[in-house]
Amino acid sequence: MPDEIDSNAAKKRRIIHWNPDAGREQVSRRWTVKRILGWSVGGFFALLCTAGIVIRGVKMVLGPDVFQPRTAVVTPGQTVADANSAFINEAKASQAQEMASKSLRDLRRMPTDHPMQMEQMIIMEKSFHEGELVLKKHEFARAFAIFEALNQDMDAFTKNVKSKGEAKQGYDKILLRIKDLEIARSLAPGALEAAFEAAGAGRQLLNDGNFTGAKKVFDRGEIELARAEQALAAHVRENLLVGQKALSKGEKEEARKAFQAAMEKSPGNDVATKGLKRAENIDRVYALIQQGEKFEKEARYAEAAESYKKAFALDGFSAAAQEGQSRASRLEKETKFAGAKAAADEALKTRDWNKAIAELQNALKVYPQKTDVQAQLKSARESAHKEAVQKALARGFEYEKAYQWSEAREAYNETLQLDPDHVEAKEGYTRAGTVIRALLQHDKYIEAAEQLANKAEFQGAIRRFNEAMAVKPSYLVNSDRVQQLHVMLMAQNKPVDVTFRSDGDTWVQITNFRAPQKITDSLTIKILPGDYEVIGRRKGYRDVNMLLQVRNGTPPPVVTVTCKVSSARN
Repeated sequence: MPDEIDSNAAKKRRIIHWNPDAGREQVSRRWTVKRILGWSVGGFFALLCTAGIVIRGVKMVLGPDVFQPRTAVVTPGQTVADANSAFINEAKASQAQEMASKSLRDLRRMPTDHPMQMEQMIIMEKSFHEGELVLKKHEFARAFAIFEALNQDMDAFTKNVKSKGEAKQGYDKILLRIKDLEIARSLAPGALEAAFEAAGAGRQLLNDGNFTGAKKVFDRGEIELARAEQALAAHVRENLLVGQKALSKGEKEEARKAFQAAMEKSPGNDVATKGLKRAENIDRVYALIQQGEKFEKEARYAEAAESYKKAFALDGFSAAAQEGQSRASRLEKETKFAGAKAAADEALKTRDWNKAIAELQNALKVYPQKTDVQAQLKSARESAHKEAVQKALARGFEYEKAYQWSEAREAYNETLQLDPDHVEAKEGYTRAGTVIRALLQHDKYIEAAEQLANKAEFQGAIRRFNEAMAVKPSYLVNSDRVQQLHVMLMAQNKPVDVTFRSDGDTWVQITNFRAPQKITDSLTIKILPGDYEVIGRRKGYRDVNMLLQVRNGTPPPVVTVTCKVSSARN
């Protein structure tokens, strides 16, 4: 690479002048009027000659009529649409091609599991390819015709594919319906045969892949089956009507015959089944209705209602039994209402609120919409409520006077349940609760004081005892247990003189009471009763730990604290 650079550098560079004709240009001639006119006339004639030559050459190549205006001529056997197709432009043909391409893409995603469908897809693919080739040759009219025909074929193919599921379901459905309507063959002659033929023809179309045609054939078969179904329904309906008329006249055998005829053509028919059941008991139903009418005349409404009820139970469609039961029940209700109302009025006079409320409620069970009874019930409940509040509050006061605080609080709470805004009940409930909490706290402090005293923690016990006395209600008298605890704590609340002796070299400490100090001979200290830990320390010697129990009522102890065992010994 360096050698190439050196060799190029050694070459002489050729300098080209920017204007090779410099110094040789001629002096431009000036334009005059004569010169301008000459050039204009000459150019015009030169243009005419050139145009004539070009036009003559085009006519020789493309024909003498190339520049003549064309008109659409409809030849014999040619339609106007065929003549107009000659003027289809590229845009229209391309648009048809685009629509066909989009439709073909959609068809490719559809399931084509039938050989006929696969064959049709291949034909449409070939037609689309042929249309594209023709379009590339700029034969727009022919390409447009191919794509238009292809679009129609694809629309028909799409409808056929979409009809596939419906056609298959139609075949299964028509076979099932033929089987179900076999019972109507004698009622509609020829209908089932025509439907069966339609099923066979449709099945053949399904095998051929013509799902749209198969669906149409199945629809025709369904029309025939509908005719058979209508004939069957009319036969059943007529027999049911005859049976109902026979029941209304009490004609047991006629009714049974008609309903059985209906059942033969409509097995399991609900109306016919019920009709046969009614026909079996029609004689007993009539007897019970007559019995009910007799009881009703004697004002024995409950028994009449029972008779009608039994008749209605045997024949749930008997209007006479239903109306009789309704009428007797209404009369029975009126009798019950009158009795309950009279008893309630009597209880209201004697201020027996509970009985009055119960009877008024019984009356309203009969006629819930009686406004006068509702008003009486409301007034009775208000009076009963007021009386209950007064009684509960009085009980609370009585329990409070007897210092029965739990019972008093329950009574006040009962009062508040009846009247949440009752001021005296609120105050009593709060007062009782306060005393109960104070008693609980008092017992808690006394128990804590006893536990501390048992541990010889007399000062803590005294504090808890004082707290118990602070919260104790004024009326409460100390029990023997509390008095004994008080006496014991008072006795252990006086300091005791305790004498300590040491050798003057040992540091003596009373844990949580006195800091370490040396005692030369003896030292007397006033200590409150309790249990204390005494520690003796001396350098080079083992510590001495002692438990000191200080009590009033026992001789003052003398404590000797001396470290004698050397720490160097094993």
